[in-house]
Amino acid sequence: MMEILIAILLLVLVVLVSLNLYIIINGSKDDDKNQDSISVIDKAIEIQQSSINEISKDLQSFQDPLHKLNRYLSGGTLAGKFGEWSLEAIIKDIFNSKHYESNYEVIPGSGKRVEFVIRLPEDLLLPIDAKFPSALFDNYLKATESGDEKLEKKAKDDIRRHVISDAEDIKEKYVQEGITIDLGVMYIPSESLMQLIDSIDNLREDLFRDKRVLIMGPNSLAAYLISIHMGFRTLALNERAGDIMQEFGKLKKEFEKFNSSTDDLLKKADAMLKAVNEHSTRERQMERAIKNMDKLDS
Repeated sequence: MMEILIAILLLVLVVLVSLNLYIIINGSKDDDKNQDSISVIDKAIEIQQSSINEISKDLQSFQDPLHKLNRYLSGGTLAGKFGEWSLEAIIKDIFNSKHYESNYEVIPGSGKRVEFVIRLPEDLLLPIDAKFPSALFDNYLKATESGDEKLEKKAKDDIRRHVISDAEDIKEKYVQEGITIDLGVMYIPSESLMQLIDSIDNLREDLFRDKRVLIMGPNSLAAYLISIHMGFRTLALNERAGDIMQEFGKLKKEFEKFNSSTDDLLKKADAMLKAVNEHSTRERQMERAIKNMDKLDS
């Protein structure tokens, strides 16, 4: 893109110079007018040249960060850091901090630290280590661009050997009976590299079967960790199920007590109503007796 922009500007400059020469060669009847035209063109050329110089400086300023990025992804410690940061971003986006540890020593005192572990039920751990053979991947891309099939095959074989070695390293250092579950995860922070690994005959399947190591890219790892996170939520709900049922039992008892109290209250209200009716009947009977006595006195 930058080269195309420079080419366009140079083409404009060439056109302006050609136009200037054309005017000089063909001349004009009006020398003063011709001279003015040449002066205008000269100024335009100077402006274009100045613009080209400024753009060249800007392009150079872009080259520095691009060069740094290329070094960053070309292998070694910097590429490893990129893998760690990418892995950390995925884990932090999914889990609460209590569910994972970073730079974790799986066997205390061994000095062997895996980049991340996920805390699982029953105090078991899931070790995850980022691996990024970016220099080998870069060699493969260059080989494919060159069209050299032998060079491409060699680059692909180099990646295969490197991935197998990394899987063996993860299994030996981080998959420990009684401490971790019976598998580890190798994280590859590049979907393009993952596609290449998938194209290598049964590499992922063989490593999972023989080394108990899952190889995952950003998308597959995120999906896998989300499923684990959902399992945590289900487990938490199951753990609270007993408490919920206990509270429901208490509520049921209270409702039964309330229902019983209501029945008692209705019975008492009914008895009171009967008592009131009896009282009213007796009152009327007494009133009639008093009236009869009054009649006898008169």
